[in-house]
Amino acid sequence: MNLLVLSVREVGAKLGRNPSAEEILSDMAHRCGLLPPILGGLAESMEVMWEYAKASVEDGVDALDEEGAAISASKRAFQPVLEARLQARIDAVDRETAGLSKCPVCGKSGESKGRRPKTFLSTFGGLTLFRRWCECAGHKKGWAEAERRLQLSTGRHTPRLDESMTLLAAVTTHGMATTLCRSLLGVDVSEHALQDAVERRAEAVVQLQDRQAERLRPAEKNGRPRMVARPSDAVADAPDVAYVEVDGVVPMTRQLDPERSKPVPGHRGGKGRRYTMEGKEVKNAVLYRGDDCCTEGDGRGIVLEKKYVSHLGYWANFAALLWVMMLRLRFDQAGTLILLSDGALWIRELAAFFPREVVLILDLFHAKHRLWEVANAVYGERSAKARLWANTQCMLVEKGDLQTVIKTLKRLRPKRTIAKDKVDELVTYFTNNEDRMDYPTYRANGWRVSSGGVESANYHVTGARLKMQGMRWSVKGAAEMARLRADLANDEWRQRTREVLAA
Repeated sequence: MNLLVLSVREVGAKLGRNPSAEEILSDMAHRCGLLPPILGGLAESMEVMWEYAKASVEDGVDALDEEGAAISASKRAFQPVLEARLQARIDAVDRETAGLSKCPVCGKSGESKGRRPKTFLSTFGGLTLFRRWCECAGHKKGWAEAERRLQLSTGRHTPRLDESMTLLAAVTTHGMATTLCRSLLGVDVSEHALQDAVERRAEAVVQLQDRQAERLRPAEKNGRPRMVARPSDAVADAPDVAYVEVDGVVPMTRQLDPERSKPVPGHRGGKGRRYTMEGKEVKNAVLYRGDDCCTEGDGRGIVLEKKYVSHLGYWANFAALLWVMMLRLRFDQAGTLILLSDGALWIRELAAFFPREVVLILDLFHAKHRLWEVANAVYGERSAKARLWANTQCMLVEKGDLQTVIKTLKRLRPKRTIAKDKVDELVTYFTNNEDRMDYPTYRANGWRVSSGGVESANYHVTGARLKMQGMRWSVKGAAEMARLRADLANDEWRQRTREVLAA
């Protein structure tokens, strides 16, 4: 109040008349070191805060509602300040780029169409911002240079709101995510708007990752080695021992069956359409350093820090994405690189993709699990004879006497076809993976022999979102959500937001 009185007196004395509101505001802003619009926004904020502060405290409102009212008031209070600050930034860009803005498509100079308003929905409510709009005479496309420079969204939501919406949608269903937006953010968004935001982000993330993977491939498609730069966010030092666990999980996808579909006139969406259902494997990898492995209790270990890579599609594309993460973690320079898996044949091709030596280890749990399957099939489910046989063979596997186990399997003569098939499959499985089952040596070296981390990732990273009850995905949607879930598990959501905006 003293500042206001001082401004009125001094500005009036200088002008020799009563100053206008704009002149007073300009003088006060100068004294405070603020831009006039920001000071105006601050004045509006103070009014809102004052109204909240002087509201009655004797109307029976409980603590839950009181805190909710405070949050609502704080958002309404800072909305005009946020709007004024963003507008000031836009004004500065528009002044700097007047007549210099280039078309983002063809690079030609654009023609200014004047300042146009656009309303963004933010976590603080609606923000109406004026920015210079330019159009390219060549292809009639328009753009706002200030939106590009300040990395404002090209959609109707601010980047922060888009980030929060898509984060919630990566955690739960779109319908529940809209409810959480309203409950946690105080913002009402439609399910359709949220789905559009998720698709935009996912497409941008996939494009960014695929481009980086192609740029950093260790070899040309003809096999010729390549020299590539390490990602800028790579860690400082390489580990002595590095682990990569690999496995897959299969969500259900649906694809339109054009032969059985009969579109209904006047209806959009699924009415009259028929689909075929098919499981599609999402390949997951978990990466961690040997010095991040700790003992939590008797027979129980824990990994302090892990990174994840997820991909629905061909193994070679998965390998390219995995290689980027390995470069970031400097696993390519690790003293020993260990690849733990269930023994799938494509894993050998994956290991050969990396331009360095890889120690392949078959997950001990998978080996034991298959022995128990044979025991139950041959001697009866959970029978005493099955337990004795399985425990004996598991002990031999752990001791490294795999040949004795294979000979024992070949001597079995089960009568049932299903049991005979399981025996034959296990003989082939152990024969193919014999060079990955030297468990005494692995343990003597202090190496892990279990891929429990990726088994957990199959559920917590991928399955918890893509395999929810009754859920069916398009192949594209499942592939994109798998990438988003890996970003979420890696705690890289904010970093990815900045990369998407910069692109």
